[in-house]
Amino acid sequence: MAHDATFFCVGTPRNRNTLDYRGSVLPIVRSSDSTFLKGAFILTLAGIVAKVIGAISRIPLYSLLGSEGMGLFQMAYPMYTILLIVSTGGLSVAISKVLAEKMARGDLAGARATFRVSFALLLVSGLVFSSFLYFLAPWIAWHMARDPRAVLPIRAIAPGLFLVAIMSAFRGFFQGLEDMAPTAVSQVLEQLGRLVSMLALAWVLLPRGIQFAAAGATAGASIGALIGLFYISGAYLFRRHATDEGVPRKPKTPGTVDLLREVVSVAVPVSLASAVFGLTELIDLSLVPSRLQVSGISPTESTVLYGRLSGGAFPLINLPTVFTGALGVSLVPSITAASVRRDFPLVSRRVAKALTLTYTLALPAALGLYVLAQPIPDLLYGDPGIAVALRPMAAAVLFLALQQVSTAILQGLGLLTVPVVNLICAALAKAALTWFLVADPFLGIKGASLATTAYFFIAAFLNLIAVRRKAGDIIDVGPFAGASVAGAAMAFSTAFVYRILASHIAPKAATVGSIVWGMLVYGALVLLMGVIKEEDLAAVPGVGPLVTKVLRKLRRR
Repeated sequence: MAHDATFFCVGTPRNRNTLDYRGSVLPIVRSSDSTFLKGAFILTLAGIVAKVIGAISRIPLYSLLGSEGMGLFQMAYPMYTILLIVSTGGLSVAISKVLAEKMARGDLAGARATFRVSFALLLVSGLVFSSFLYFLAPWIAWHMARDPRAVLPIRAIAPGLFLVAIMSAFRGFFQGLEDMAPTAVSQVLEQLGRLVSMLALAWVLLPRGIQFAAAGATAGASIGALIGLFYISGAYLFRRHATDEGVPRKPKTPGTVDLLREVVSVAVPVSLASAVFGLTELIDLSLVPSRLQVSGISPTESTVLYGRLSGGAFPLINLPTVFTGALGVSLVPSITAASVRRDFPLVSRRVAKALTLTYTLALPAALGLYVLAQPIPDLLYGDPGIAVALRPMAAAVLFLALQQVSTAILQGLGLLTVPVVNLICAALAKAALTWFLVADPFLGIKGASLATTAYFFIAAFLNLIAVRRKAGDIIDVGPFAGASVAGAAMAFSTAFVYRILASHIAPKAATVGSIVWGMLVYGALVLLMGVIKEEDLAAVPGVGPLVTKVLRKLRRR
């Protein structure tokens, strides 16, 4: 994909559905793609560390609580997740988007006022939703989780809503400045605090009963959030002068009501999209255990299977999307600022680059999880039975990644309601599929996995149609085809290598060796075929420039 290529036809009639850079009201700034890519890579590195910490914590926690305890542990998260998304997700994106717009216009006073108003709003919403979850815990346990023992885990995690809401205000501030480092560090500290407190409290409370141990584990989320909040609030106090750097001053005194309306107008559709997105867990909690029982499975066994699905398979599906999630966070202010400057060729280039990188990085993860669906859960959790739920859901990695990035693109372009509508359609399809498929004795828990895969596919497909309508044809077929060939070669060779290694060494060692082999094969192929560009590699903090120099020397030879 040529970076200077223009994907928009100058002769296209101007309308609200077509980008057009004629008659720019602000000078076009030919900025480099390195800023948003470096931000994405910084968040990715932090996200990888955080995900690894989370995955590592699941291993001793699973051994400590068992499948039944993990089921109780996971029952606390669906409502927590959806309330967290409603109370913080939209406002965090809104802060970064509105602040990026004002900084692009040189409205320094408006940028500062945006943060103050948003902080107050998040403070109130966090307190309200945290209280709501605490007092609603008995109803959730009885009527949704169908297990009264879930009351304590749900209440233990409720304070985390308030703490994360405040932390989201600071993260949105730094993201709006396209400074992702404070967010990255806070994520790592949050996970470290969560890991230590989760395991310690679960171990101490286990003698009192499995529900107390599960409550101690969920309380770790609140403690970790408190640690992350301490750091990022200190970073804000120390570095709040950053908005002064390189920004032309345009003194303004934005009205609080007007500014609040501006932030909320962005936050509401983003929150709705995030809330609908969070319905996947809520749908599974409401339908999977009960529909498994309809198929003839006992309540205890249905809890075990739900624990394997939500506590075993879902984290593995989400783990490879750490880069695309970070890319989405970085894309919103980047595309917003470019749009405000009316530098639409830059918008187009970044959209195309984001989609190419998303496909290139998510495809091997999906194929790898499919090929090693049994060995990977055995390696991480000591429970190869998770493969029953994991393999039918492996393709969801790719669709989830595309959904995340395309949603961020649409939000940056100002199409805030489109992802909401698309997710609602996908969620309705998921609910219907879950209802019918899970109750089928032949499918059982596999039906829930297939419904989840269909959910992400529908959402991603509809989003990409909307992006194409807005930005035109921006898919570079070459890198997509190259990544597909490399992915196929990686999948076949990894399966073959695992079978060879497993016949000679321990299964877990064979799994690690196969994963390393697959990464090396795929990485070498995409680099040799030019799927990943040198300038993209150079944006990787630390090792990027070094790898680029080595590649150039190898190609000269």
